Amino acid sequence: MQKIPKRLGDILVEAGLVSEQQLLAALALQETNKKPLGEILVGQGYIAQEKLDAALAKQYGSKLGEILINAKLINFNQLQHALNIQKSEVRTLGDILLELGYVSQEDLIAAQAKQYNLEIISLASYDINADAFSKVPVDILKHYNVIPIDVKDGFLVVATSDPEDILAVSDLSFISGMHIKLVLTSKKEIQSLLE
Repeated sequence: MQKIPKRLGDILVEAGLVSEQQLLAALALQETNKKPLGEILVGQGYIAQEKLDAALAKQYGSKLGEILINAKLINFNQLQHALNIQKSEVRTLGDILLELGYVSQEDLIAAQAKQYNLEIISLASYDINADAFSKVPVDILKHYNVIPIDVKDGFLVVATSDPEDILAVSDLSFISGMHIKLVLTSKKEIQSLLE
């Protein structure tokens, strides 16, 4: 069953970005000129384009897109382009945005850290715990592109560049017999250590 997205006007009013009166005025204008609601709201000076773009990302259900738009790293058209590509490919939104050159690896990691409330680490300056590293076979680490780096408070701390990979977390937990705590790092740093 497909989730019906919230209406843009409702999102904008709930977020306090436009008043109900402004929304009603824009909807009345829309009846006569048939332009998109967002275009009318921006044209009337009720909302800035960046705020509209972030609300559209929220309407599309893209938390990552919303964070990147709010940080002024991408616009809604770029997000929409990446989301359209993602419909036909099995890749993460972040990977697509990177490949398109819309964001840098550092910007993507910072946005994901904010999205998932995760710590960012540099593997180059981290003293990797050999016991943690030995808890999972290297072929599994290469398959998921992750590195166990520490054991803290009964958790296996795992560096990843893909915090959305639920299967990886589940398999690592099963194989290690431990709960998993993720931290973020770049894909390149992980790959260089696994080679």
